[in-house]
Amino acid sequence: MASTPEGRRLTEAHRIEQQQIRNEFLAEFIALWSLLDSEELDETGPGWIRAVTRLIVSYRLISAEAATRYYWAYRAAEIPDAPPPGASRPQTPPPPAGPRTGRPPRTRSDSVSSRASSSARRELGGRRPNGDLVIPQPRNSRVRFDIDEDAVRRSLERPGTRIEIPDIDWRPNDRAVQISLNVTGPIGQKAKRARGKTVREARDESFVESSGAASRHVLTGGRRSLLTLLQEDDRVFRWVRVTDGDPCFFCAMLASRGPVYLTEDSAGFKAHDHCACTAEPVYHLDAPWPGRAQEFHKLWNENIRNRYSGAEARRQWRRLIDELRRENRRASIA
Repeated sequence: MASTPEGRRLTEAHRIEQQQIRNEFLAEFIALWSLLDSEELDETGPGWIRAVTRLIVSYRLISAEAATRYYWAYRAAEIPDAPPPGASRPQTPPPPAGPRTGRPPRTRSDSVSSRASSSARRELGGRRPNGDLVIPQPRNSRVRFDIDEDAVRRSLERPGTRIEIPDIDWRPNDRAVQISLNVTGPIGQKAKRARGKTVREARDESFVESSGAASRHVLTGGRRSLLTLLQEDDRVFRWVRVTDGDPCFFCAMLASRGPVYLTEDSAGFKAHDHCACTAEPVYHLDAPWPGRAQEFHKLWNENIRNRYSGAEARRQWRRLIDELRRENRRASIA
């Protein structure tokens, strides 16, 4: 939780940047959607999965770099006189570079997401992604893409501007990406057709599901990188969930708990498809909660705590949050 105005500003800027990274990714995802021919899913599915996986890998790195920049800036704002993480612990001779050495990364001279945004806008004629974009109609395609993560990293780095993100083994995540895309894309469309959906209905529903799963895997880069950095920081007490302005009941429930999360392993960052939540480090337990977390905490205490438990508590909370979201939307329209 941020105790300084600068810390609060940085958290909000980071949340917005991660959403922008997701939007830029979705713009390019839409351009690749036409590679998946709904009439020839077996033939075009593997190439589409490889193409989207490669795109996810590149944007996952962008998300990780953004989270790393946020971490170092936020730490400097909240505990400016503190030594780097791990400085108080005896160490063997350090490795030559990397965030685990306790040295802050070199500063980038440009916005990481700007390169992705320019590429996406070229594909879509300068348009930014929004809820009204039309899903491209299927086209026959036999394009095949191979994933080369090292090449992706090289393409995103410029001499002297590297962000030293945490070393994370992404191979299990890469496998999860391919499974998600297969289930929400080719397999999902086949299953929907088998249940009586038209080709267009199955394709449109599959687009929503696969784009949500893909964007979740993109933002995993920032979430896991930030939580990995926090695990190395002996000045961090915990972390707190930061939602967007209109979170679902699930995210609102987790945010309502406040600064109770310790590490990635012990608490995990439960993120669903289309989730835009991030995390804020807690260096001061008496600092204000970020975003709407305090509001959700009050709602839970007034309406759920000591009245419901287990599955019934979650059902009642969902009704409460869904109604609150409807009221907010009606108010915004009026």
